[in-house]
Amino acid sequence: MEILPKISPFLRDNLYAFLAFLSLIVINILNQSGMGETGIYFWKNLIWNFLGFALFLFILFRFDYRRVSLELLWILYASMLILLIILALFKKRWLIIGPLSFQPSEFLKIILVYLISLIISKKTEPKLTSAEAVLLLIVIALPVFLLLPVDLDYAGIIFLMFFTFLVFLGFPKRLLLLFFMLGLAFSIVILPIAWNKLKPHQKGRIYGYLDPEKYHKTWGYQINQSLIAIGSGGLLGHGLQKGWSTRLNYLPAKNTDLAFAVWAEAFGLLGSTLFMLIYGYFLYWGLLVSNKAKDLLGKALSLGIVLIFLFQFIFNLGGAIGLLPMTSIPQPFLSYGGSITISAYIMLSILFNISFRKDFFK
Repeated sequence: MEILPKISPFLRDNLYAFLAFLSLIVINILNQSGMGETGIYFWKNLIWNFLGFALFLFILFRFDYRRVSLELLWILYASMLILLIILALFKKRWLIIGPLSFQPSEFLKIILVYLISLIISKKTEPKLTSAEAVLLLIVIALPVFLLLPVDLDYAGIIFLMFFTFLVFLGFPKRLLLLFFMLGLAFSIVILPIAWNKLKPHQKGRIYGYLDPEKYHKTWGYQINQSLIAIGSGGLLGHGLQKGWSTRLNYLPAKNTDLAFAVWAEAFGLLGSTLFMLIYGYFLYWGLLVSNKAKDLLGKALSLGIVLIFLFQFIFNLGGAIGLLPMTSIPQPFLSYGGSITISAYIMLSILFNISFRKDFFK
């Protein structure tokens, strides 16, 4: 009963954030409907969005982010490590249970951001000590190391996003300088050896990125087709299910990795700009939530969630337009996938929950 009187002012104060959230959901559904296929992805995507939105509402109004215990998070973290070990042994990225499959790396991000934020919230001093920083780096590095054999690019990006998170939380400057020097030494000495250990398709992604024209039929095929689709969209786009690259299946991984290219071909520069503006506003609002949160857990948790969405946006978009090497990272609210959809709804529900619960502090 304590919650009911606060719902109306909460909705009023976060009206634009809710409108942006609903707009992204509509964009996701529209984009998957424009793939020009039999509709199986569209209906499955619709189901994932429905389940995700129901979960979003439940977490928002029936869950208190402050009541999650550190013991529970350590149990979830240990369980995730065991799961990643099993998948690494079988060289699988996905856990398949009957007709369902999910990608653990998507849910690993939620566990890590919550665990790190809760550890930080127990501190009495604002900055990390060297011992605390090393401990948190180990917490991040263990699951990343287990991901390396099966999902090299995502493992590296997860480590980068959470290392950035630690820097924002007050990573010791001397230790940061030390890691920079070690990273430089690693690049000079180890990278040539690591290059020879990469699989052909992993090297191919680098070749295709560096010279997409030369490898336009092989390693550069994805990026070339993505650029063709984005460029053909022009200013206003061709409209849903009317783009040649999408409709004739020239565009690979159009439901997942290159879903942005589908949107750009259908709605052109204006549609792409609209998506980026809505997404950018949502990230800005997340930073406002972090700034207004009245507890350290809320501040850290909302900041970490914003960084996760930002990194996924940058690396997916960068790969689609050729600024960065192509990766297997999906674009939240454009790409198809049960794991990315449900994990995005969970993180957003936590973000809205932090904004909602700030008024419960005395």
